[in-house]
Amino acid sequence: MSNLSLDHHRIRKDTPLFARSVYLDAAAAAPPPLPVVEGIASYLKDLSRLGPYLPSFRAKTYEQVEEVRSKAAALIGARPHEVAFTSNGTEGLNLVANGLDWQEGDEVVLLDVEFHSNVVPWLRLERERGVKVRTVTTDGEGMTTAEAVLAAVGPRTRLVTISHVLNALGTVQPVEEIGQALKQIQPQVLYLVNAAQSLGLLPLHVDRLHCDFLAAPGRKWLRGPEGSGILYVREDHLEEIRPTLVGWGGTEWQPAARTLRHPATAKRFQAGLPNIPAILGLGLAVDYANQLGVAATAAQTGALVQQMDDLLRRIPGLAVYGPVQPEHRAGIISFNVTGVDPKRLVTVLAEQGVIIEAGTFMAEVALAKYGQSVVARVSPHYYNTEQDLVRMADLTETAARGAES
Repeated sequence: MSNLSLDHHRIRKDTPLFARSVYLDAAAAAPPPLPVVEGIASYLKDLSRLGPYLPSFRAKTYEQVEEVRSKAAALIGARPHEVAFTSNGTEGLNLVANGLDWQEGDEVVLLDVEFHSNVVPWLRLERERGVKVRTVTTDGEGMTTAEAVLAAVGPRTRLVTISHVLNALGTVQPVEEIGQALKQIQPQVLYLVNAAQSLGLLPLHVDRLHCDFLAAPGRKWLRGPEGSGILYVREDHLEEIRPTLVGWGGTEWQPAARTLRHPATAKRFQAGLPNIPAILGLGLAVDYANQLGVAATAAQTGALVQQMDDLLRRIPGLAVYGPVQPEHRAGIISFNVTGVDPKRLVTVLAEQGVIIEAGTFMAEVALAKYGQSVVARVSPHYYNTEQDLVRMADLTETAARGAES
């Protein structure tokens, strides 16, 4: 097994839960490091001490919000005016789905293994607006190719949407190749990348993705707070997306003329008071990720996932699902143990201070490729150590042996 290359003493010190637990569920939500938590707490204390609308405090707060917008944009290679703050990745997907001017007969292309939140917005358009949803069948590991996606694109295709990393299998889709091929052959077709399971896990750059939109939450691999997220909209399409929400902060209203106007920036998708604690926490999470280096943490997480895979595959009666080749998988390993209910396994491990998850992960089609409906899922991150993985594997093996007896 490879040696840890990051400063794990510092990282573990910044994550107090590791004093008593082994946390292996970053794919659901990762624990924020202390600098994120302390920064949010500091803002809330100032809010109480100074009052929300002390002019100097308010001005400073909104300056910080815009600084976070710039940081988030830089993390994905975008420009600040192309980034809106959202509460989660699902909200960003819906802002795009609900904002385009759909015509009956328009088509959306997506994969058969897409997560719930990147399916139901399009199905609702199919039911209510006459939009056709075309589904690309993936292979046995849930993977597609640029050729397969392009084969599904027709003259009425308006948008292609792909999840970068599958939440149930960890399959890494060739999103860059898909985007490049799509823009070369069908440049008029819009391209939306769901980066829910890759923001903070893998380096991202919207120009290399060739995407028009990108949506992601901050609470997963980036280690931001719950209630944080971003939506990227390429400048060319900012005014093409009709804001779902309107109100102060994202809409200018001229009472005398009874007219409204939206800014020509991604702020047009935000209405009302922003979730300032979540936004400030998101910015601190970006700072933390940049200090460690996304490329370095991606490499470390990849090594840990491979170690976890090796340990699990040695356990009798345990089956691992998802891509076999390490380069085709990121962050996530799903598995089941013969005779052990996966949800019961989660409970048993939790009683010993090891946190994983089990469920359908709202990815029934992906799991059905392996004849499964419910699986256990482990998702280590750069803050984990080899000892964490060994402890999880040992407890799982004990459960497997108990099922045999």
